[in-house]
Amino acid sequence: MERAASISDVMRMRMEGDVAGLCRATWSENHDAAVCATAMLGSAVRTPEVVRTLHLCLTRGDEPLPGLHWHALASLGKLRVEWAVPLLLRTLAESDHNRRQLDEVACEALLAIGGPEVVRGLVDLCERLPSGRGYWTVRVLDALAALRASEAVTPLLATLWGYLPDLAVRVVRTLGAIGDPRAASALLVLAHSPASDTHLRRAAVEALHALPAAEWPPPHRHPAVERLLHTPQRDPDPDTARLATALLARTEDGRAHLWDVLRGAAEQGGPHCPPHAVAAVCAHIAAEPGLFAVPEPGEHHALLAHLLRAAAAPAVRRAAAGALAASAGAGAAGALVAALGDARIGDTVAGLVAALPEPVLSELVLPELADLFTRPGESVTRRRGAARVLGLAGRTDAAPVLLSALADDTAPVGVRASAADALGALRHAAAAPLLADLATDEEQPGTLRAHAVRALGSIGVPDTLPVVLACARSPHEAVRGRAVVALGAFPVPEAARALGEFVTPGAEPDLARAAMRALGEIGGPALPVLVRLAADADGLPEDVGPRLVGALAAHPGAETTGVLLGLATAPPGRRGGATYAASGERRLSRSTPAREVASLALVKRGSARDLTPLRALLGPDTWFGAHEPAVQALLRIGTEEAYEHVLAFCYRTKHFDTWHVDALDAVAAARGIRLGPSA
Repeated sequence: MERAASISDVMRMRMEGDVAGLCRATWSENHDAAVCATAMLGSAVRTPEVVRTLHLCLTRGDEPLPGLHWHALASLGKLRVEWAVPLLLRTLAESDHNRRQLDEVACEALLAIGGPEVVRGLVDLCERLPSGRGYWTVRVLDALAALRASEAVTPLLATLWGYLPDLAVRVVRTLGAIGDPRAASALLVLAHSPASDTHLRRAAVEALHALPAAEWPPPHRHPAVERLLHTPQRDPDPDTARLATALLARTEDGRAHLWDVLRGAAEQGGPHCPPHAVAAVCAHIAAEPGLFAVPEPGEHHALLAHLLRAAAAPAVRRAAAGALAASAGAGAAGALVAALGDARIGDTVAGLVAALPEPVLSELVLPELADLFTRPGESVTRRRGAARVLGLAGRTDAAPVLLSALADDTAPVGVRASAADALGALRHAAAAPLLADLATDEEQPGTLRAHAVRALGSIGVPDTLPVVLACARSPHEAVRGRAVVALGAFPVPEAARALGEFVTPGAEPDLARAAMRALGEIGGPALPVLVRLAADADGLPEDVGPRLVGALAAHPGAETTGVLLGLATAPPGRRGGATYAASGERRLSRSTPAREVASLALVKRGSARDLTPLRALLGPDTWFGAHEPAVQALLRIGTEEAYEHVLAFCYRTKHFDTWHVDALDAVAAARGIRLGPSA
């Protein structure tokens, strides 16, 4: 009886549609070939011969044969063999005790088959969950979640109390995935109970959030559902507080409580609520202002304005600003303009002011801000905020006022810097000469010069390139850093060459990253520089090498394909990627080798003209992580030549994986090769 001697023999049988040969090959003396044949049978037509062969694979020997039993179970699942369900359930149950490590594949096969018998069998295992070992328990619970088995709710609730307090999180997550409202009462109790730890409370609230919104609030006699959510709404965990806030916002009583939370936060000596929980209420009001609308909103708007003005935590003031802007609209203008003087939240408030509705913004707010900006008695913070709003709102008519402040040597540095930023945001070309003079004047404060350089980059007048190039060589760190970023606005070879000087093995990482981003913004003129830098991609600081490869990959064409291919097929370095100390951490961080990043970049190019580089990625000395995506790219191309490359690679493999089987199935399907009797 002819049996396969190797994996490649098995693969050829599959491509010839030789089912009988594959069945015989499961008895091959070459164990790898036998396992491969067993896996291949999962793609066959479900015939008595195939099913009988897979069953025999499971009954061979007292102990499971490595790989053979695993793939036999997987193949039975792929073929959806219903009579195998009891066998799979028994395998799953037994794996809890004898550690046969077949629980994962048994669960996957059961999920593939599905049906009432599978659900009943998994539900019957629920009573063993509290005593089951970790991974086995997780498999069963995940399977019940995937099947959304409502029959499991009652036994899981019974199991839940046996799991408390340490292991209940898994059960709670499963109940959430099933999404049955019958679990709501238990979840509410867990979310409310002080005995629950942080993780369990969060899991309970997440599960409640996953229940159908149309069936909210769930039935619960006493206390009221909203009452049970008070505790998680002020939970120390921000995610729990945010989700509980969203649940409370679903009902009128819940929204009333949320307003009470804000009232308590506004009162001195009021009930304690963590700042992140108060901010969560404001954030939800900002996200859904219509939900919180009332006929007489004055008291609510006044409450938000008070929090914006007086709350101790910047996060609360910031969130209150967003809530007030969303709910009061033009009526929020006065409070928001007043809050521009809050240094901790000024940028956020400026963005909200600039987004106020017309005509209030143009007719009232912006003229007031232009006047505020020129008022010497105002604080620097408020004047800076006013300038930011003028820039964000696109007020070109305010340019003369901004230019005047920028040229005034007696004005505070912060005001002049904010004028530079606003002129940059307006892209006001007439400001370029003054900005250039300030940027090169070493007697000016470094902060002002840095802002001037950034504004020059935002405006992008070609004549100012020499100034930005000079600033890129400045000894002042902030000026140099802003100039490197600004060079990205000048798509010319001269700017690209200058940026290349900052991307070297010994470069400061942040500056090198900024230069790489700027090179990406320059586009085509930067390509020669990127090609040159590729020669030392693995020697660059931290993650700059992968960023370089990404910038190269953004350029289509044969030249960059060749460079990427050279990186992808280069021998691995001795270090497999440079190692650096990660800033602020007591560990070393490893940079991803360029050959890996380049390999994946080539795969994304997968078109018919890229057959050669894709084939090269499947060579014997290439990075193994690129093999599967390269094969997938060839399959997407879908030509006969691409298929031949896939087959040649699979036939060469010494250790098959399931994706090899899937690739052969795809080629066979494209060629009309049926693994079984003709229809």
